[in-house]
Amino acid sequence: MSAPTVEQLLDERIDARHRGFGAVAGGLAVGELGAQGYDLRRGDLPLPLLVLRRYALEHNLRAMQAWCDARGLALAPHGKTAMAPQLMRRQLEAGAWGLTAATVQQVAVMRAAGARRVILANQLVDAAAIGWLERERAADDRFEAYCLVDSAAAVAQLNAGLAAARSTAPLAVLIELGGARAGCRTDATAHTVAAAVAAAPRLALAGVEGYEGTLGADREPRTLAAVDALLDRMRALTLDLDGRGAFTGAREILVTAGGSALFDRVAERLRFPEPLSRPLRVVVRAGCYVTHDDGHYARLSPLPELRPALELWARVLSCPQRGLAIAGFGKRDAPYDLGLPIVRRLLRDGAPATADGVVVDALNDQHAMLRDPAGALRVGDVLRCGISHPCTAFDKWSLIPVVDDADVVVDAVRTLF
Repeated sequence: MSAPTVEQLLDERIDARHRGFGAVAGGLAVGELGAQGYDLRRGDLPLPLLVLRRYALEHNLRAMQAWCDARGLALAPHGKTAMAPQLMRRQLEAGAWGLTAATVQQVAVMRAAGARRVILANQLVDAAAIGWLERERAADDRFEAYCLVDSAAAVAQLNAGLAAARSTAPLAVLIELGGARAGCRTDATAHTVAAAVAAAPRLALAGVEGYEGTLGADREPRTLAAVDALLDRMRALTLDLDGRGAFTGAREILVTAGGSALFDRVAERLRFPEPLSRPLRVVVRAGCYVTHDDGHYARLSPLPELRPALELWARVLSCPQRGLAIAGFGKRDAPYDLGLPIVRRLLRDGAPATADGVVVDALNDQHAMLRDPAGALRVGDVLRCGISHPCTAFDKWSLIPVVDDADVVVDAVRTLF
């Protein structure tokens, strides 16, 4: 399995596969798009179009890295949020310790983007996937890979797969503590898994992992209590395992959690004033911070200075009856699993206009149903919408323009889903 490098993606030629640009930029390379002066307000590109705002993107990269640095946390963002090698490289250049993946295909993309460390935050039991990872490790002894285990059966599968691939160096694994997804449900199970790892010659226990994001999508006291309980279990298990000598094969002890909504709880609860047998590294895996949003994470993120960097542009196609307008975007274009797009601005003939009270009520495949109680919309108007949930926005677009504050395209980001 191989993936294109950033340089290869920039050399890729534009055609009809690339929505937004295919109709106007055929034959140009991705890396040439930022020099063409495409102006969205002038209508140079066909809509709908998802865009990235340069200022917000750059601001968010700095803000999240600074937040982690100030608290002594390492950052290994979920690269699967955008699956964009250019953004992965930017995250690494900003100071990220590594990247986080969920599949070996994602690992391949991250490696091609320059990642030297990858946490595969998932169980790895497929022989073909194990074989690929082992070949990747064998080809580069500087590559640091970690994956998760939550049962003796998973340990046996992984060890057997590595044996079949003729691994020569132990693979670092993290015991996953479960909340509402995979992971050990009890400490007794976690100790059983640790014993299985110790008996597996091709594995080395490197730390403890958990994911708090499945415990709730809010900051209500009940949710925070459940999150804190999981993090406290992770801390206690780490101390217990270290006291039993479980990390003798590790250079440092890794403890990792932290999605994009509650990473402040990780900083608060995963503190280790006690001396451990090895250096400790606490790793946060937030990924959506890079673009933030206008919905789900705008409500939940503990970092209020983050700025929404994703914006969906679309035209009003029809106003068939009073109070209803139809816009030219739908489920193929915008995320809808954690909230519908939010109308933020309106342009009419390139100039700002009022869109008070306009709400996206529903999405079809290619159409948006807009509630327009004041009858403010006209056919041809351009809506500029914020989105909710970056993870399910990026996967709909293979090429996303980056625009400056004047809405002129200055770059373009290629995604690899």
